[in-house]
Parts: sequence; C-alpha cells; structure tokens
Amino acid sequence: MRSIALFPCSYTEGALLVGELSAALRLKIYTDEMLFADISSRFSISVKTLRRMIFGSAQQPQGNSFEKEIFVDLARRTLAAQRRLFSGRRMFFGLHTSLLDPQLARVIKVLVVDDEERRVQRAMRQECFSVVAAREVVRQHDRKATAWTRFLFGKEAYDPSLYDVVVSGSPMELIRQIVQHYEDVETWFGHYQQNRSDGAADNYYRQAAQGEACLAAH
Repeated sequence: MRSIALFPCSYTEGALLVGELSAALRLKIYTDEMLFADISSRFSISVKTLRRMIFGSAQQPQGNSFEKEIFVDLARRTLAAQRRLFSGRRMFFGLHTSLLDPQLARVIKVLVVDDEERRVQRAMRQECFSVVAAREVVRQHDRKATAWTRFLFGKEAYDPSLYDVVVSGSPMELIRQIVQHYEDVETWFGHYQQNRSDGAADNYYRQAAQGEACLAAH
C-alpha cells in the first residue's frame, strides 16, 4: 500500500485535507516538524538550526550551498530510516515531501493549488490580516517553497512535473479527487503484482514441466 505526500501551498484547502485524508485512508501523519525532531534526536542538532539550514536560502549571506547539501542529506537519511522503522502508510505533509522518491518510498505526490487572490482572501479570513499583510505572507511562503525546489530540482515550487496529482477545488471535491487517484493507483498496482506473481508461477510450472520431460526422455 502506498503513502501520500502533500506539498504545502499556503492558504489553499490543502492543509485542511491532511486530517481528512489520514482518517479516510488510515494514514499516519508525518510533518516537517516531526522530521526535524527525528533528526535532532538522532544527530543532536537543534531544531532551529535544522529549520534554517534545510529550508533557508543557500543564497543568504550566512548560507552555504555545500553546508545545506549536508543537512539535506541528513534529512534524506532520516526519512529513509523512518521508512524502515515504520512499515505502515504515511500522510506526509510539508516541504520535506520533495525529498521522497516516489519509487523507493512508494508515495503519491500531491499538490493542492489555488490562485493568489483566493489564497489572499483566505489568509485575511483565517488570520485577520490586512490585504497587504495577507499578500506578503502568501508570497513569502511561495518564495521559500520555490527556493527549496530550485535548490533540489532547478524548478518552480508548483511546477506540475514535480507531482503525480495537481488538484484544486472545494474540500470535498479535493478529497474525492485524491482518494480516487489513490484507489486507482492501488488497484493498478494490485493487478500488476498479481500479474507478476502469475507470471512467475507460470514460469515455474513451465520449467518444472520441461524438467519432467527431460527426465522422461532419459
């Protein structure tokens, strides 16, 4: 069974879906802060330092691309260790989802998007921001997310090629689309595994039959 990795686009309905999808598909939630806590526990590095070095800009005066790569590698290693320790399905949510290899981690990468104006309006409602403050908060997140994906892939944060599924709409519609895609992938993978198993069995019996024919001939 696969996990879901939801990349954050601030003030969309995406964050609201984490709990819903986790409950609907029985996925254990894993966030950026949980990753930082795991790295901190394993390597005795403060969460504040991890947050700055991993998701901060390597172009800042205090930033160093080589140092950043070292910290990002720690994050990759910790995620790999977590996958080995926890064999169940996850609901990954955060910028760290960019580090998950869809093949190795068996995840479906999802992006929930919306246009800037609706995101600004949502920020104003949820946080009581002025329109100027709301727009700056939205753009600040986008700059941070894009600095991260450019560092990893040389691409913009919301480039569709980075994701398996890109969706927008009302919360119920989003849940429907994501769950449908998830179930479609699981069904396809189940058929693929069954075909491989059947093929292996057919090959085994074919070889056994050939072996018996050879023995009979002698």
